[in-house]
Amino acid sequence: MTTIGEYLKYVQEKKDKREIGKGGVKTKPSPTFAYELVYGKSVPGGWRTGRYPGPHKTRKWKGLDVDTHLENKWLNDLNKITGVEIRGTCEGHDKDWVTYIAFRIDLKFDKDKRKLNDVINKLNKDKNTKAGWDIGTKKRPRFVCASPLYYKCPKHNEWIKWWSTIASRISKSVIS
Repeated sequence: MTTIGEYLKYVQEKKDKREIGKGGVKTKPSPTFAYELVYGKSVPGGWRTGRYPGPHKTRKWKGLDVDTHLENKWLNDLNKITGVEIRGTCEGHDKDWVTYIAFRIDLKFDKDKRKLNDVINKLNKDKNTKAGWDIGTKKRPRFVCASPLYYKCPKHNEWIKWWSTIASRISKSVIS
């Protein structure tokens, strides 16, 4: 019989080796994936949790905590995309913690790698967008659409444009 102490030690060892993550499944958190997409290399420290660790303001939107500078229109537009389930957003906080959106598409496409890659190819046509997909929780494809931009970055107007147009760009990439 395994003791609780032995089990917790086993779980910690697996977690340290990145063999399990949230929910017991090996998945890369969205902030980690976003950094890797934008910079093309591993995130310093190798792993980031889901929330920015520094001081930042959040607010409630439809019962969810979101970064305070994400406009309701942008969030509503993302929420209305047919066949898309938004899994996470971040306004971006500095050059090392970039803007991103994580989402899933209709499960009928889960095994259609051509469709999954097509979505990514369309999203990557924007100069400020780096998109990719991997297998996330529930062993389903998860997309991360990231940008080197962040709230109050030197290119703040481009950050606003990115957020103002991302819902339309995701919709067009998924539907066509």
